[in-house]
Amino acid sequence: MPPAPLINSDEWQTAYTRDQAHRDSGSRGNRFLGGIILCSLISLTYIYIVYYTTLQEAIKEYQPTTQKIIPYLVFAVIFLLFMSLSILPSMRIASSFFREYYRPPEKAVPSKIINYRLFGKSKLPPPLNLFIQFDYLLIRDGEITPKDSWTAWCAQNLGGPLMLIIFDGNALYLERGNCFSRVVGPGDKVPILEWHETIKYVVDLRPKIKDGTFDVWTKDGISIKLTVQIECRIGDPAQNDPSANLVYPYDPAAIKKAIERYSVRWPKRLEGEPEEFTWIDAAWGQVTGIVPGYIGGRMIDDLLVAKRNGGQILSPSSMQELFERLNNATKSFGVYMIDFQIIKVEMPKEVLEHQTEHWKAEMQSASTINDGEAKAYTIREHEKAKADIQRDLITTIAEGLEKNKDGQFSESMLLSLSNALDESMRDPLTRAYLARETLETLAQIKKMLTLDHLPHKPDENDDI
Repeated sequence: MPPAPLINSDEWQTAYTRDQAHRDSGSRGNRFLGGIILCSLISLTYIYIVYYTTLQEAIKEYQPTTQKIIPYLVFAVIFLLFMSLSILPSMRIASSFFREYYRPPEKAVPSKIINYRLFGKSKLPPPLNLFIQFDYLLIRDGEITPKDSWTAWCAQNLGGPLMLIIFDGNALYLERGNCFSRVVGPGDKVPILEWHETIKYVVDLRPKIKDGTFDVWTKDGISIKLTVQIECRIGDPAQNDPSANLVYPYDPAAIKKAIERYSVRWPKRLEGEPEEFTWIDAAWGQVTGIVPGYIGGRMIDDLLVAKRNGGQILSPSSMQELFERLNNATKSFGVYMIDFQIIKVEMPKEVLEHQTEHWKAEMQSASTINDGEAKAYTIREHEKAKADIQRDLITTIAEGLEKNKDGQFSESMLLSLSNALDESMRDPLTRAYLARETLETLAQIKKMLTLDHLPHKPDENDDI
C-alpha cells in the first residue's frame, strides 16, 4: 500500500502498481477463503469426533472395499451442502445490510460488489492472466463513464482495486479516509485505485471561461458596473511536456493546490442550500477583489479619458497590469490566467450625461488651444521666413558693394546685381514674404542699376 500522501508528486501516478493490486487482492481473498475452509474443517472434525462410533459401525456393515467409501462420500456431500447452506444465506444477509446501509443505485448490485472485493483477483501465469483482470473506469470530458455503473459507485464510495483509464485533459483527486492520498492523470502508465482509496473529485484540465457583472466605485465616488470575462486553467500552460503527447498540460502539484481551495458557502442560509466553492470560483473571487481595488484608486476621468493618470481602463497597458496582478494572485493555488477582458463598462445615465458634457467642453477647449497654437506657429514661421529672405538679400548686396574698393561700379558688377534683383523679384515666394516697402526699395535699386549699365549715347556738345 502506498504511503499517504507521497511527498514527491512525480511518484503519484505509479505509487500503486498492478502487481501490488493483484498481490493484495489475492491475499485478501485467500484469507477469506481460508477462514471459511478452516471453520468448515473445525465443524467437520467436531462432527467426526461426535459420531465416530456410529460411523465405524456403519463402515463394518459393508464388507466390499468399494462400499466402505460410500459413507465418506455421503459425509462429503453433507459437508458441501452445509457450506452452501451457510454461505448463501450469509451472502443474502450481507447484501441486504449493504443495500440498507449504503443506499447504492439500482445498477450497483450488492452481491457483485461484495464478491469482487472479498474474493479478489489473484495474479495467474500467462495465458490464464487474460481471464483474471480488474474492472476499469473511463475518465473523460470531466466525468466518470458510465456514471451509473457499480464500478463508478464503488470507486467513489468504497474503493478499489480498479484500473483508471484517464483521457487527456482529465485528472483524479484521490483520498484515503477523507484525507488526501494522491493525484493521478493521463499518461502511458495506467494508475490503479487502491483498496482504501476513493475518487473525491474528477478534475477537468481544459480551460474554463467565466464571466459576470459587478459594481465598483471610483475614487471620486462614482458607481460603475463592469462586465468581465476570464479564461483560466489549472497548471502553467508554458510548462507542457512535449514527450507526454498531451494537449492539456498535467501538473499534479497544481491540481492538488486548486482542489484544496474548494470550500462550502451558503450565501442564502434561510432560502437556498449550501453550494461548493470550486477553483474557478476562487479565481473569480480574485477578479472581484483586485479589479475594484484598481478602479477605486483612480478618478473617473483617469479611467475613461486617454492620456490621463495611468491610462484608460480598456487600454492595453491597464489590461496587462490587471492581468499580471490576477495571474500572480491565482498562482498561489495552482490556477493560471489565460485571458482577461473587460467586456462592458456602464455608468448611471445622469452621470454619463454630465461627464459627456464635461468631456465635450474639455475637447472644445483643447481644440481652441490647438488652433491658436497652430495660427501662432504659422505667423511666427512667416515672419521668420520674411526676415531671413530680407537678411540674405541685403547681405548679398552688401557683399557686392564691399568688393568695390574705389566706389566705381563696373559694368559686370552692375549686371550681376541687376540679375540678382530680377531673380528675387520674379520668385513668387520671395514676393509673398517681402513687405511692400521692401519691394518698392528693391524696384528702385533695380531701376538705378539698369540705368547705370545702359550704353551712353553721345551728346551734340561732346567733343569728337
